[in-house]
Amino acid sequence: MLSSAVPSVDDVLFSQKELPEFPTIDEIFFALCETPLGEGEEAKVYRIHTKPQFTVRVSHNIPPLEELHQQLVQNPLHYQKDVFDGRNFGQTLAWWGKDTMARDSALLSVNRYVPGFSLEIYKHGQLLPDKEKALIKTRVVSETIAHMSADAIDCLYDDMHFLNARRFSIDVGGGLYHNLGNILYSGSENRARFIDLQPFITQHPGIDSNHTKGFNTPLYLSRGLLPGVLKYEQEQAQNPELIELRTEIVNNVIAGAERNRYNDLGGYLGSDKSKMAKYWEVQLRKLNIPEKWYQNFITRVCSIKHEWRYMNRKIDFVLMRVSGMERD
Repeated sequence: MLSSAVPSVDDVLFSQKELPEFPTIDEIFFALCETPLGEGEEAKVYRIHTKPQFTVRVSHNIPPLEELHQQLVQNPLHYQKDVFDGRNFGQTLAWWGKDTMARDSALLSVNRYVPGFSLEIYKHGQLLPDKEKALIKTRVVSETIAHMSADAIDCLYDDMHFLNARRFSIDVGGGLYHNLGNILYSGSENRARFIDLQPFITQHPGIDSNHTKGFNTPLYLSRGLLPGVLKYEQEQAQNPELIELRTEIVNNVIAGAERNRYNDLGGYLGSDKSKMAKYWEVQLRKLNIPEKWYQNFITRVCSIKHEWRYMNRKIDFVLMRVSGMERD
C-alpha cells in the first residue's frame, strides 16, 4: 500500500501552526505520473492537481519513480520558511534529496503554483519552431507584453525592490535574452511574475561582492520581457511590426523605472553610468530599435535617481531549490 505520510518536520524552520496544507507523498507521486507543466534544462515541473496551489519540481537527476516513492517514504520532505512575506515567486516550501551538483540544490521541491505562461518561444526539450511559426508566436507574446498595464509593470518593479532587500535576484541573465522562461504572464490577471529566484552571487570574477541588485535592474527586466531575440535574431530584427512592439516594450520598462525610482546602477554589471548607457545602446541596436529613440531612452533611464523602498532583511540560512548551478 502506498503511503499517505505528510512531510517531516524534524528540522522545520517554522512552527507547525504556520504550515500550509501540504500535499501528501502519494499526491506528489500522483502528480509525477502526469504530464509536466513545463521542462527546462535543469528540471521538470508538475501541477499537484489535488492541491492546486502547489507544484512539484524535480531535477533530471532524480531516481526512477518507484525508487523515488520508496525513498520519499523513508526520508520525508523537509519544510523551509517562506521568506518572501506572502509574495508568490513559485518559491520552494519543502524539499527532498540534496543534489550533489550544487550546494543549495535539491532533487525535488514542492513550490507555490504561479499562474501564467512562459514568454519563451523555444522551450528546452522541444523541437525548435520553424521561422514562420516562431515569428507568429513572438508577435503574439510581444503584443501581450507591450499592452501590459502600467500597474502590472509597477508590480514587477515593486517585486525587484523587495527582492533587493532579501538579497535575491531574478534570473533572466546568463547573457543576452536567456531564461525568459523565468517570467510568467497571466492573461486573466494581466500580471507577470518572476519565478526561479537566485540568491545574490557574491563571489564571482567581475562582480562586486557588495552589489545591491543582482539582475534586478531595468536593463535585465527589459531583456526578460522581450521574447524571440536569442534564437531568431536575424529574421525577427527585420520585422517592422515586431520592431514597433519591442520599442513599445522598452519604453514601458523605462517609464516604469521612472515611476518607481529604479535605476540600473549597483547590480552585477556595476555602478558606472557610462557603461550602463553603452549596454543599453548595444541592446537597442540588437533589437533594431530606430535610432531616433536612442537618446530618449538612454537619457531617461540613466538619469533616474534610485530610491530604496524596503528595509534589508538578512536570511541566515541556506534556502534549498531545484537548480543545476551553484550560486555562492
